[in-house]
Amino acid sequence: MADITDLPVMTRADAVSLGYAGFNDVPHKAIDVPDGAFTITARTSEGRRVTFCFMGMSYDGPARFCDIQFHDRGTTIPNADNGVSPTLNAFAITRGGRHVIDSRPLDEDKKPSILVLLMDTAGDEPPRPAPENPPMEDRDLADLLTRAAAVITAPGSEIRSDREDLIDTLTAEAARRRR
Repeated sequence: MADITDLPVMTRADAVSLGYAGFNDVPHKAIDVPDGAFTITARTSEGRRVTFCFMGMSYDGPARFCDIQFHDRGTTIPNADNGVSPTLNAFAITRGGRHVIDSRPLDEDKKPSILVLLMDTAGDEPPRPAPENPPMEDRDLADLLTRAAAVITAPGSEIRSDREDLIDTLTAEAARRRR
C-alpha cells in the first residue's frame, strides 16, 4: 500500500472483522503501515509520548521489526550516534503471567532506550544450538538442593560421603545458569 489508511476509532470486534488483530476489548485505531521506514507517534492526554518506528530488512521493504521509544521518562543515556536517547522501563510477560524480561530493577545507565519488537514468524527464527550441558530441570534441581540441605543439616551422617560429588554438581549447575 503506497500511503497510510487512517480508519476511524472502532470496536475490537470491528477491527478484527476488517482483518486487524485485536487486543483487549477497548476502542481500536486501525492503521495500515506502508512499506519503507515509517514512524507512528502517539501522545496521551498527559502529554506522554511514544513512537513506533517500523523498519524492514531493506529501507523500502515491508516492516519486519518495530523500534519503540518512550520519550518522557525524564532520563537519557548516550546512543550510538554521539547523542542521547530517552530511557524506558519495560517487561515481557509469558505463560502464567511470569515476567521473563524486566528492566525495572536495572541501574539507570543500563535501562533500555529502545525496545525492538521483531515481527518474525516461528519459522523465521534461526535454529538455536542445543547447549552442551543444559541446565537441570526444576525437579532435578530441587532434588539436588534437598541433598545439599541434608549434608548441611547432618554433616556427620552417611550422606557426607557424597559431599565432593554434590559440590561438583552444584558448582557445575551454577555455572550453566550464569551464562
